[in-house]
Amino acid sequence: MPHLSIACGAAWRAQYKGQKDVSVCFFGDGTTNIGTFHEALNFAAVWKLPVIFVCENNLYMEYTPISDVTAVPHPAADRAAAYGLPRIVIDGNDADIVYRTAAAAYDKARAGSDPSLIECLTYRHSGHRADPAKYRPQDELEKWKERDPIKIYRERLKQFGIGEHIIAGIDAAVKRRVEEAKERCKAAPPPALEILTTDVYADGGFAWRN
Repeated sequence: MPHLSIACGAAWRAQYKGQKDVSVCFFGDGTTNIGTFHEALNFAAVWKLPVIFVCENNLYMEYTPISDVTAVPHPAADRAAAYGLPRIVIDGNDADIVYRTAAAAYDKARAGSDPSLIECLTYRHSGHRADPAKYRPQDELEKWKERDPIKIYRERLKQFGIGEHIIAGIDAAVKRRVEEAKERCKAAPPPALEILTTDVYADGGFAWRN
């Protein structure tokens, strides 16, 4: 997964220029068994780059349970110590926990300290792309649906004293914005062919191939 290395490059640029930008790189649990994961972690730790690596551990790679092919229980967090980083495992379905953990990681990165590796425990309700996900136990899926982030936060809002009518209003507003965005995209003209290769290569196109 080259985007881990790209995140390091972006973070190195910010560090070199003395800027406060922070790179954030998201990836799945399967990526932790790929060499680029370890190379990027090592590089970021050595140079103390302002980068946050976020592993979305949904228990499965493409079709294989991550636990079947990994020597440690937590594929990202249990390897953090190898690069001098703290072990961070959080409930990825709890928005408040994710927010607080991310905020602390941002502060740490901007202060010039070490990068962060955060493992968020979560689950994907559907298969991988067009995969019907028949390999997963049905009761496992139903159990995780009870931990859906939206469901959790809806209940938390009620605990904070937010009325059901306000929550329903938030739902309606979000659905309206999504619908409006969808209609704008459907009504928009197709992009010009001249921009098809813009910013794809260093020279703005594929002329270097010819």
